[in-house]
Formats: sequence, structure tokens, C-alpha cells
Amino acid sequence: MRKMREFVYPDFVQDNDADIIHERMMQNLPMDISAMPGDFAYDITYPAALEKSELVQYHIVRTLMLMFPQYAWGEWLDLHGEQAGLTRKPAGYAYGKLEITAQPGTRIEGQSIFCTAAADTGASIEFVSEEPVEIPESGVAVVEIVALESGTGSNVAAGTITLAMNPMEKVTKIWNPEAVTGGSEEESDEDYRDRILEYYQSGVSFVGNDADYIRWAKEVVGVGAASVIPEWNGPGTVKLILIDSNGRPANEHICDEVYTYIMHPEDRIQRKAPIGAILTVSAPDLVTVTYTATVEPEAGYTLEAIRAEFEKNLLKYYDEALADGEVKYTRAASVLSETDGVNDYTDFRMNGDVRNIGIHTNEFPITESVTFASGVVE
Repeated sequence: MRKMREFVYPDFVQDNDADIIHERMMQNLPMDISAMPGDFAYDITYPAALEKSELVQYHIVRTLMLMFPQYAWGEWLDLHGEQAGLTRKPAGYAYGKLEITAQPGTRIEGQSIFCTAAADTGASIEFVSEEPVEIPESGVAVVEIVALESGTGSNVAAGTITLAMNPMEKVTKIWNPEAVTGGSEEESDEDYRDRILEYYQSGVSFVGNDADYIRWAKEVVGVGAASVIPEWNGPGTVKLILIDSNGRPANEHICDEVYTYIMHPEDRIQRKAPIGAILTVSAPDLVTVTYTATVEPEAGYTLEAIRAEFEKNLLKYYDEALADGEVKYTRAASVLSETDGVNDYTDFRMNGDVRNIGIHTNEFPITESVTFASGVVE
């Protein structure tokens, strides 16, 4: 997790509020013109002082901030990213699989629409099948599906997609045996900025070192974090372990997308990996971590907002934890103390203890739960 330093206002914008500017203007009036408040010269020049103050203290400052990726935002940050050859990742679609039970020989057409049942909180969530399938003799076929709408709202739990948009003859059961995952929101300024700064700080490299593989993986929509295991199966072999943008193990679709993006098996001219490299991409074995603490919020912050921000910051810290081979108690505690809205905290625990949590090869830490109690820390 990168702690952003505060923007320092340059000296030349200091002492430029409207009153100070206007006082200087009055001092520069000819001696025979009154500078008394309420007189013509005083009243007619004050609006100009207001305009200059806004120009110097607001517009010029914002212009300076936009010049650097550390402080830029929105479309201006996009320009910094494009200069580095990095584009903002759009929202990603959720992918998964359905099991359809029907009479053998029944054909399920491609582009068929399936959905969850409508809930009290909103409409059903729709998915479309990618390829046609025919029900085999076993009576059960597996159909790959993708959400019709991008974003995290299409990530659904196992057993929730049970309906077809249009009636299907001879179909007796529809369900997703596993969660449908991978839906992600458009990359935020904060996450995009982190990638841009990582690119500049690690230098431009395409030799296939660990930093290259991690950077390439993170350029793919839906990837939140990655770790590298070099020579995991002999010389020339590289294994990438992926977590998605929501802090969950990357699904098969995301892993395939990362492999294709780096290796380009159908177009070697576009290949990023060095010649001879053999890449494997997979989701990790998970090391679950629970967090508890008593937190004293700052004014205007709720525990729920602090919890959400803390979980987001933890996902960024886990990259560092992978390099250390453990989730460090003191480091995770500092992540909490640096989370927006935390005035103070006490009784911080990871998995109910105050010890570091080890991470082995092919493992990745994942936040199972965060439980905060509200309290005033003495």
C-alpha cells in the first residue's frame, strides 16, 4: 500500500488571499486617491482582488497538481497513464458456469439468457451463455456464462442462478454450482495511480523479471493482485498467482485472460514473456485472516465506512506481505491506523491473536472478516 504524501503549496501562492492582494493594491494607489474603505477606489478594485486570489490559490494550484500523477485525477490522470503506456481498466464482467439438467439430446442455444430470481432489493441479474451445447447421455451439461452487465453487482453466490429468461422444453433444473465471480468496477483513480507510479519507480523493463510479470498481470481487467513463483517446475517455468479486484481468488476466465495477454499463443509478435519462458497462471491456496479491534472513529465517519476502507487497504498491503512471506501484525496494525476516519484504536487482533501469520509458496492472504466495535480509546 502506497502512502501518498500531501501536496505542498509552493511559496509563490502564499499570502495571496483577497484581503492581502487588495491591501497591496491600495498601497500602490496614487497619493491623491483615497484608499479608505467605502471610497470609490477601494470598492471598485476589491472584485479584482477576489478574482486574482481565486486564480492563484485555486486554479494555479490545481494546474500544478495536474502536472504530476501523484496528485492528478480523472481524465488528467488518464493522460499520465497513456504517457506511460498504461490505460485505465474498464469495469469487468462476471464469468461462471451453469449445470443444466435436461433430456439427453436437448440443445441449449448460444446466447440464451439465464437469471437469478428477483429479490426484494432489486431486479434479477442476467447472464448469457457463450456457446451452444447439447445435453449428453448423463443428462447434465455444463454451460459457460457471462454477465450481461459489468461491475461487482453481477458477482453472485452459488445456487442463485436458477431460471431461464425464456421457457426451455425438457429442461428440469438450472443452477450454478459455484459462485459467479470476476465482475469489477472501473479502475479507481487511487488504484490507477498506484499502477502508474509502480511503472515509473520500477523502471521500463521487458526482460521478464518478477516486476514485469506482476505489472503485465495487473494490466488485465479484473486482476487485483499477483505474485510470482520463478522456476516453480524447473528452469524457464514461471507461475503467476492471481487475486481478483474484489480480493477473491481469480476465476478461470481471468487466469486465461492473463495467460493470453502475456503469452499471446496465437500471435507471438505480441508476446510479452521472454522466448523460452513457460507460464502457468492460477488462483492461490488461501490463508484466511480475521481482524477485530475497538475503533474510535473521527467525526463524520461510520464504522462501516472505516471497515470498507480498511479492507481495501489490506488488499494493497497483501502484495507487500507476499514478499515478506507473512502478514505482519505490526504492519497490519499500521494499515488500520492509516485508514481514513480512524482517530485511534485498541485491542487489535488477527485471527484472535497478536502474532504474524505465515504465507507459503502458492498461498495468498485473504480477509475473511473485519469486526470493529465502537469505543473511546483512553
